[in-house]
Amino acid sequence: MAQAPDRSPWGKGKKMKYIKAIKEFKPIDGSVTKARILLLGPFGVGKSSFVNSVFSIFKDRISNPAGRGNPTSEFRPYLISDEGGTRLNLALCDTMGLAEEKGEGLHSDDIVSIIQGHAPDGYQFSPTSPMTPETAGYVAAPTPNKKIHCVVYVMDATMVSDMSADLQKKLGKIRQRVTSLKIPQLVLMTKVDKADSTVIKNIRKVDQSEIIREKKKQLAALLDVPISSIFPVKNYVPNDLELNDNCDVLLLTAVYEMLSRTDTSMNDITRRLSALSTRCTPDSVPSRLSALPTPCPPDSVPSRPKVEAWCHI
Repeated sequence: MAQAPDRSPWGKGKKMKYIKAIKEFKPIDGSVTKARILLLGPFGVGKSSFVNSVFSIFKDRISNPAGRGNPTSEFRPYLISDEGGTRLNLALCDTMGLAEEKGEGLHSDDIVSIIQGHAPDGYQFSPTSPMTPETAGYVAAPTPNKKIHCVVYVMDATMVSDMSADLQKKLGKIRQRVTSLKIPQLVLMTKVDKADSTVIKNIRKVDQSEIIREKKKQLAALLDVPISSIFPVKNYVPNDLELNDNCDVLLLTAVYEMLSRTDTSMNDITRRLSALSTRCTPDSVPSRLSALPTPCPPDSVPSRPKVEAWCHI
């Protein structure tokens, strides 16, 4: 993937460098045409608004393909196109929100089904009845293009201090399941302008805000993630009428990191498959990227490189 722009200066120039790098992105795995990014988080934190914001940047105007304010109840991948209609190799996948109450919100089993590619586009979620192989539309043999390549937890900066123990526990269990699937993960911290009203006056100084720094520390501790995996953003909201180059830089930085970590993960899988194919007989080489069984004798299977769920790019 093209090198990211340096951290300064901000503004139009930096924004255009990020746009160029993201437009040029092609998954390192040739069997994948688009990187599919799954957005997870409680209701109302800004998942759909993030989709709208990224869509707006590449259309160069405020757009709302994911709607405004209506809770998402289905699995909906959004393909991003530029203002000329050319589609990027990126899909942002919106989902139903998470809830702390049992029997409410997106079920953790459905999250696994989505990641593994079993959920069809437009699938309507049921909090009490997660998808099974008998569910209508269940994709029994998903291709790599249907699977999720990066998981992003979307969290509201204003609610970090008020996160309930139940929600924290649920997020912890979800993160463990995602980690076991060897999927890269990062965190979007939205509504930074609401958490610190001074930020909106100069969004370039968001990383210098003591309030935002403290929010990032709290969120890192609550989710057990490195601070370097948390990206503060300000989404566009209904009363925003035009784009702001510096807000765009924050949003594009997060998108760039999602794609970069996706490439790193795919590259690691490719290396492991290559190692297996050179040590094992052809019949024992796994055909699915998501499964790396060890049918060969133990001493003939190469040790797997350690995969960091929270990699540092």
